[in-house]
Amino acid sequence: MTDQGLESWTKDLTARERAREIATTLTEPRSVEWVRDQAQVSSWQTAKDELEMLVEFGQVHAIDGDDGNTKYAPNYQRRYFNEVTELINSHTREELREEIATIQETIDEWKREFDVESRDELESTLADGNLTSEAVRDRNSVLRQWERHEDNKRLLKHALELYDDARSLYPGGNASSTSSVSLTQ
Repeated sequence: MTDQGLESWTKDLTARERAREIATTLTEPRSVEWVRDQAQVSSWQTAKDELEMLVEFGQVHAIDGDDGNTKYAPNYQRRYFNEVTELINSHTREELREEIATIQETIDEWKREFDVESRDELESTLADGNLTSEAVRDRNSVLRQWERHEDNKRLLKHALELYDDARSLYPGGNASSTSSVSLTQ
C-alpha cells in the first residue's frame, strides 16, 4: 500500500482511533508492536493502552504468545453475535428467509454441476488424476465459496431463531428493512 493510501484511512483519526480500528479487525493474534506499526501510532504505550481497554470491554482477548509476550486476538464470539444482531436489525424475516433460499439454490447448482451431494464429496474429487490444473483450481474456488455460503446460511439461521426476541429488545426498531445490500457479499 502506498503512503497516500495509508494516509487516506488515517487522515481524520487519532492515534488511539487508528489502534482501535486495527485491533478490532484482527484475524489472528498480534503483538502490540504489530498493531502499533499497522495503525501508524508512534507511541508503543498508546497502542498498548488502547489494546488493554479493548480487552477490558471484551472486544479482543489478551493471550500468551509463543514468545512469552502478550498477543491480542479477535473475539470471534462477540463478532458473531454482532453479525447476528446486525442481520436482525437491518433485515426483515422475509429477507433473511429469501437469502437462505438463494444460498441453497447456489449450493444445489454446485451439487448438480459437479455431481456431488456435499462439499466434502466435492473436496474428495480433487485427487482425481483426470482433472486438469484448471479444473482443480475451479473446484478449489467453489469449495471456498461453498464454505462461505454454509457459514452465511448458519448465521442467517441463527438470526431467524433469535429474531423475535432480539427485535423485542431493540428500542425504536421496526420490522422494515434498511438495507439493499445482498447478505452474501
